[in-house]
Amino acid sequence: MKITKRERELLRLINSNPMISQDQLAQKLDITRSSVGVHISNMVRKSLIKGRGYVTDSESYVSVIGGSNIDLQGSTDNPLALNDSNPGEISMSTGGVGRNIAENLSRISIPSKMFSYVGSDALGEFLIEKTQNANVDTSYIKKHNTLPTSQYLSVLDDNNDMLVSISDMRIINEMSIEDIKSWNNTLNQSSVIVIDTNIPTKVIQYITDEYSHIPLFLDPVSIAKASKIIDIIGKFHTVKPNRLEAELITGIKITDKQSMLKAAQNLFERGCRQIFMTLGSEGVFYYDGIEHGEYCQRNTEVNSANGAGDAFTAGIVYGYLKLDSIKKTAQYATAAAAIALKSRNTISDDMSSKNIELILKENKIETK
Repeated sequence: MKITKRERELLRLINSNPMISQDQLAQKLDITRSSVGVHISNMVRKSLIKGRGYVTDSESYVSVIGGSNIDLQGSTDNPLALNDSNPGEISMSTGGVGRNIAENLSRISIPSKMFSYVGSDALGEFLIEKTQNANVDTSYIKKHNTLPTSQYLSVLDDNNDMLVSISDMRIINEMSIEDIKSWNNTLNQSSVIVIDTNIPTKVIQYITDEYSHIPLFLDPVSIAKASKIIDIIGKFHTVKPNRLEAELITGIKITDKQSMLKAAQNLFERGCRQIFMTLGSEGVFYYDGIEHGEYCQRNTEVNSANGAGDAFTAGIVYGYLKLDSIKKTAQYATAAAAIALKSRNTISDDMSSKNIELILKENKIETK
């Protein structure tokens, strides 16, 4: 089956945003709407696409299902002495992978709704208040009567890299399929649903079965928790594993660019449409079946790596909804992560679309 150059261009735009209209496609490619219609018909006949969606007049939003917790972070300017007391600074802020993604989305002008659990305690009230103040809809955060609000304790070394962490996430295990059913009407109207793997395996499986008609984005969170989704990875539209998580999910040892591409192709062949493999200081590898490559933003100031991955995930959601290529999405998400890296807080006060665009402009990157 031969795919024309124009069909590849259209496919890239539709993969980036399945809700794009034919008028928008025509405008982006500088062709007539009727020409777009002919190409779309040919692409359906070739089984390149199965159909199209159209944007409604109602406000679109992203639903995020995952962890919400209080982050406690200890840091020191000197090399850490193990088995001893170390002078330094301790800070407290709102956190949780899902909650961080939701707040970052709101800060870059993507309306978001958070689906999670907190305790019926002072920390839970603090977390909800701070999240509301960030313009995230917290109507779907439930309070548990007996378990405490989740807490995440991390210790950074003198290079601001995480040395060790302890998390008490027991409460999120209380999320049930019945909870998801009670949120069905809201979830069904989402532009995107983002899931972090802190939530129970059975809940993840239910969501992937019931909401396969909505683009599902996955943050694997950690190697241990990524094991929950190995068998259902293909049900996610977009995935953001790091190198080790990608090795676990694909079973492919990643040692060079060739094996990196092979792992991404494995995920694509299993059903994922966009793969962003984060590589730490080496940047990100991206793949969507048409375009692939690496992007790294050099000379990024690092004060804390906590929260950078969550900012990146928010950036790829933004790119999916607003940009027209996976490369531009990777660049935008990397700029969002760069803002997070500069902050000692999990969520940077400087996170905004305007500041991301300034970083892209400084790096001579055009996303429009």
